[in-house]
Parts: sequence; structure tokens; C-alpha cells
Amino acid sequence: MRNLVRRIVADRPHIQLCVSAIDQDSPVRDVSPLFWTEPGRGETHYTDWLIETATQRGIEALVPQRGKIGVARALDRFAASGIHVHIAADVDTLDLLDDKAAFSASLADDPYLCPTTWVTTAAAFEAAVNATTRNGATACVKPSRGVYGAGYWTLDANGPLAHLADPDARRIAPEVYAASLRHAEEVGDSFSLLVMEHLPGLEASVDIVADRGTVMLAAVRTKLDANRQRIQTRHQLTKHATELVRRHRLHGAVNVQYKQDRHGGWRILEINARAAGGASYCDAAGVPFCATWIDVVTGTANPFEADVDIEVIAMVQAEPRQKGSAGICLP
Repeated sequence: MRNLVRRIVADRPHIQLCVSAIDQDSPVRDVSPLFWTEPGRGETHYTDWLIETATQRGIEALVPQRGKIGVARALDRFAASGIHVHIAADVDTLDLLDDKAAFSASLADDPYLCPTTWVTTAAAFEAAVNATTRNGATACVKPSRGVYGAGYWTLDANGPLAHLADPDARRIAPEVYAASLRHAEEVGDSFSLLVMEHLPGLEASVDIVADRGTVMLAAVRTKLDANRQRIQTRHQLTKHATELVRRHRLHGAVNVQYKQDRHGGWRILEINARAAGGASYCDAAGVPFCATWIDVVTGTANPFEADVDIEVIAMVQAEPRQKGSAGICLP
């Protein structure tokens, strides 16, 4: 978020941009023209606080990154207060995108869907793993709901202690995982998991800025290795991602993730109703992601249709802390 805010400020200096975060010492504060500290989780009703604070401070446009479901349920209250809310989707769509089992089901017969089985019992898990690996594929598992890869495991470890010896590899023996599920059932715990084919190929994400389902900008970022990434505005995944944005009438900054299977075919992983790391790479490659995003919010956006195909490298740059101004902001 720090990089996105800094870029918006640089590209659109006439916009009065305000930013907020729970952490009063958040790095984004350094680059925010105006900043406020949000109440901690559970301290207050977040949507009520947003409406009250934004109304008191005369906020015209709100781009929430937290508590989106609650905000989406209260759009009429925001509108009554004269606040234009820019959120990725309606309540039902946000919930669909968050529930990976339901999202997979919604893509039935889509050629980009990775064969996926929803399981809620240990027996169903074992059957799904056997079915997935029958043709030589490797199976993996992840929770139906979760972010940033939390809970993901590849089910190909050799030996019952492999996941303890190298936990960062996220590899576990399927029989060990199944034993844990059986124990969970014995003690009354429930679980909702997806078993699918492990995708060993390249990873790509389509970074999109949309205006109520109309794509204004789309760029595919392919991770070539740990340091190199390729940014392309002409790519075979663009059409598929654009159709999903249109179907769900997505709005603002969103990200559609794909990965190649063992045969090199692209498979969709998920849609994130937020900007991803590719936004900064887009701007570095000459694709005006941040400017187009803020232009959608202000109603001045134009489609970006230039042909860009460039390779970029990841760099780490240390910066001295420079505290920004205190004041009012948007979440």
C-alpha cells in the first residue's frame, strides 16, 4: 500500500488523498499527505465509525480496504451521507470470491478451472487425493476460505516428519494430513477444504482497474523467477480475466491469479478484490495502474490500450523514515 499511495500522490498531486490504518506507525503514513489511525479490530462497529468520521470530515469518496462486507451492506447509509463508496463488488459477489469452494463451483465447465474437490470429511479428503493422483498428478490442499496462501500444503512429502523438518516448503505426506483430519473429527472440529491438482508451472496475475465491470486497464504479470517478472498488456489470459470482471461487475483495483499445470496449461486460482503487488510493477513498466485507479474514483478515467511487453527485476531499497502529516484520511 505504501508504494501505491506514493505513486498516486506523484501522479495526481491535485487530489487530496487521505489514508488510514490500524497501526499508527504504519509505513504508509510516511507517504500519506493526510493520515488517521483507525480503531482496532473489535473496539467499535467499524462501518458506523467510517460513516461518522467520513461525514464529520467531509470525505467525498471512500475506497475501503478493510471491512468490505460490512461496508457493502451499508451502501445506502453512505449514500444518504453524501459519501461515494468505491468497493469491488456487492455483498454476494464479495462472499463468492472469498469462498473458494463456491467460486470453483461457479466456474463449472470453464477450461481454465483446475479440477477441484470440496471436502468436509477425512474420508472425502482421502478419496479426493486418490482421484487426483490416479493419473500421475500431485495433489495439494487449501482451506475454502483464506488469504495469502494460508493453510496451503502440497501433498507429496516423503515421510511423516518432512513437514516438520522444512515447514517453509509447505509439503506434507497425505496420510499425515488425513490423520489430522480424523483426529479433528473425533474431537468435534469441522473443516472445509479444497483438494486439487498441484500446479508446478509459472504463476501469472492479471492486474486490472475496472469501472463497474468495464476494464479500463489490464496487465499480465508473469513471475519468471524470484527476481524477474514480465509485464504484458497483450496476453492470452487478458480475455478470460476481462470476462470474469464483466460477469461479476467488479470495480476498482482487482487481481486475477493463474498458474500453469504440469502440461503448461493455465489454470485460474482466485480473484482478489483488491490491488496486488503487480500494481507497482505495472507503474514501473509504464502501465499507469495507480493513476487509472484514482481516475476511476474521480470519474475521469480513460482506457489504457498501449502495447507493453517488458521485463522488470525486483529491487529492495532502504529508506529513512519520514513521518507524514497527521490528519484525516480514507481507509
